[in-house]
Amino acid sequence: MIADSNPGIRLEKVVKRYGAVVAVTGVSLDLPKGQLLALLGPSGCGKTTTLRLIAGFETLDEGTIAIGGQQVASRDRQTPPERRRVGMVFQEYALFPHLNVAQNIHFGLHQSPRDADRRVAVVTEMVGLAGLEKRLPHELSGGQQQRVALARALAPEPDVVLLDEPFSNLDAGLRVRVRAEVRAILRAAGATAVFVTHDQEEAMSLVDLVAVMLEGSVQQVSSPQQLYHQPATRAVAEFVGDANFFPGIANGQVVDCELGPLVLQFFARGSVDVLVRPENVTVKPAPASAPNRVKRVLFFGHDQLVTLQLPSGRLLDARVSPIYNFAIGQPVTLQVNGLVMAYPSVVR
Repeated sequence: MIADSNPGIRLEKVVKRYGAVVAVTGVSLDLPKGQLLALLGPSGCGKTTTLRLIAGFETLDEGTIAIGGQQVASRDRQTPPERRRVGMVFQEYALFPHLNVAQNIHFGLHQSPRDADRRVAVVTEMVGLAGLEKRLPHELSGGQQQRVALARALAPEPDVVLLDEPFSNLDAGLRVRVRAEVRAILRAAGATAVFVTHDQEEAMSLVDLVAVMLEGSVQQVSSPQQLYHQPATRAVAEFVGDANFFPGIANGQVVDCELGPLVLQFFARGSVDVLVRPENVTVKPAPASAPNRVKRVLFFGHDQLVTLQLPSGRLLDARVSPIYNFAIGQPVTLQVNGLVMAYPSVVR
């Protein structure tokens, strides 16, 4: 629970229905002030609907939402968006094409005009656009337009900033740089922020906490590191990163499977499915008598994804160093390093 002295965003058992379709089902989230959170999930999982519920663009059917310690939504109460102290950065930026940078930012201050010029100057400097105040949106790069949208959202000093797929319109190279800039800007502003994204790399590198949404509900909320190394469920493990699963029998902290005896992060007993991440597998060339064969190689420069065929016919993906030039059909040895996760067996 969020301490009263540090209120950010709190959702408790939030439900949103569209007729017979339940888009959001029982979502609960606690985000302390000054933290960055990503709502991560596939298309149609309810993450954008959740963001719109926080902003006030949608009305919830059950549950409550509080921002900055103040309840803004319940089944019987709906504070309008303009009174929620929320800044919004849309996927398309929504800049006014006939207004220059300063005027676009100034628009976000229409409810507090007294100190508007000073605030525009402050946030323009904060986002690195000083000297570009007179430029129109079409005279800016994609990254600069993104920063104008962010400056407009930050100008009224909102309790929370909401960003809906904010980097999807940028090319891959620019996306990496701009998201690092946006993270730094939000940190400097001390902002509480929620990002909606389906990009796992974006979510893991950008925020303090990741909330994985699947089929309308939040499956896990944790740090990016814990999410990746300790997925709460098999479904989360399958969604986040690459995953190999092998049936096994767990007996305490050791599980026996086709890859040999492996050490578990948490005690388990009985039939389980063992999660092995590709980067936890070491692969080396071996004599012809070795039972494993290279099935496929995808080379990325900094590493390579090597798919192995095991004696049983099962396939195993390994992410390995590019120092070896593996050939299709080549015999290899493999070794699993570190601790692994296990989940109750799924009958298929």
